[in-house]
Amino acid sequence: MSSVLTSDQLTTRLSEQPPKHGGDLAYWQRKVGDDALHWLDLSSACNREPWPIPAIEPECWMTLPDQMALLNTAEAYYGRRPNAVGAGSQHIIEALPLLIKESRRLKNGVVMVPRVGYQEHAFAWQKWGFELVHYDQFSELLEQEWAVAVVIQPNNPTSEWASDDELLSVLAYAEQKGTSLVIDEAFIDSQPERSVLRWKPEASLSEAVFVLRSVGKFFGLAGARVGFVFCAPHWQSLFQNVLGPWPVATPSLHLVSLALADRVWQAKASSSLAQRQAVFIERVVPKFNTIFDSQDRFVNDLFMTWFLSDQSYAEQVFGMLHSVGIHTRLGEGWIRVALPAMTEIDVLDKALIRLLKGTVGHTQSAGFTRGVLS
Repeated sequence: MSSVLTSDQLTTRLSEQPPKHGGDLAYWQRKVGDDALHWLDLSSACNREPWPIPAIEPECWMTLPDQMALLNTAEAYYGRRPNAVGAGSQHIIEALPLLIKESRRLKNGVVMVPRVGYQEHAFAWQKWGFELVHYDQFSELLEQEWAVAVVIQPNNPTSEWASDDELLSVLAYAEQKGTSLVIDEAFIDSQPERSVLRWKPEASLSEAVFVLRSVGKFFGLAGARVGFVFCAPHWQSLFQNVLGPWPVATPSLHLVSLALADRVWQAKASSSLAQRQAVFIERVVPKFNTIFDSQDRFVNDLFMTWFLSDQSYAEQVFGMLHSVGIHTRLGEGWIRVALPAMTEIDVLDKALIRLLKGTVGHTQSAGFTRGVLS
C-alpha cells in the first residue's frame, strides 16, 4: 500500500461506529416496549423455515472443537473442501484485510465495493487503512486500478448477479495485476449451479480469488456462526493462523455438519422457497406495491427489496408497517422484506389489509400511502 497507518490513525479507525445490522429487532423491542414483542419480524433475510434443530448431546458442550467432520461434510455439499472455517462469513471478512495487507505487495490500497450491499465489507477494509471506492456497474471493475474488489453474488439487497463471463473477466484482470477478488456467496445456496465453486472443481482455485459461504441464509442458521472460505492452498495456513485454533464452538460444528448432509431437507427447502414466493407474489406483493407507492422491486429467493422515492418516505412507511406489527429492514431509500414462512403469509396479508384500510387523506402528488393513518 502507498501509506501505513500510524497507531493513532489505526485507533481512530477502529473506534468508528460500525454499521447497523438487519432490522435490530431487539433495539425496537427496547424502544417500543411489549407491543414489539409480537411483531412479525421480516427484517432478516434468513430462511423463515429454517433447518430443524435436533437435540444436542451434552458431550458437544464439553469437547474442544474438531473441524474434521464438518470439513468432510462441507466438501461433499460444496463440491470443494473449505480452506478454513470461521465464526460466520463475517469472521472471514474481518480476517481478509489483515491477511492481504501483510501478505501481498500492494501497489495501492484501493478496495472496490458495491455502492449498495452488505456494509461490513466496506467497513472491514476501511478500518484497516484501505481506500474505499464504490462501484455501481460491474464493468467498472475492469476500468480502474484496485488492490481488492468485492463482489456479492447475488447482491443483498439488490439481488443483482454478475454473469460467469463478467466474473471470469474480473478474475483474469486480478490475476494479471496481482490483486485480489473477494466473492461473497452468502445467498447463493438456493442456486448452487451459479457458484464459482462449480468451476473446474478438480482444479485449485486461483491465488487471486477468495470465495465466502455461509449457512446463515438458506439454512436459517445465523446463530450457529459458521462460515467458510475457499481459496488457493497457498492461503490456507495463513487463514487458519489468523482465525485461531477453535473459532467455532463444538455444538455449531456438529449441527452444521448435520444440516449440510441433510439432502432431503435441502430439496424440500428449495421447493418451499419457490412455493412461498409464488404465493407471496400473488397475494402480498400487490399490497406492498400500493403501500410503498412503488413497483421498483428486486426479487431474491429469500427476500424482496423495494426502492422508494426518498429516505424520508422510506422511514415513514417503515413506521407505518410497525403500526400493524410488521418489522422490515430499512436501508437508504429502500425497504427489504424477508420471504415469510408459509404460516406467516396470512398474518402478513391481514396486517397489510388493515394498514391499507386505515390510510386516508392522500393527495395526488403524494400518492395513496403518503396520507395520515387514522
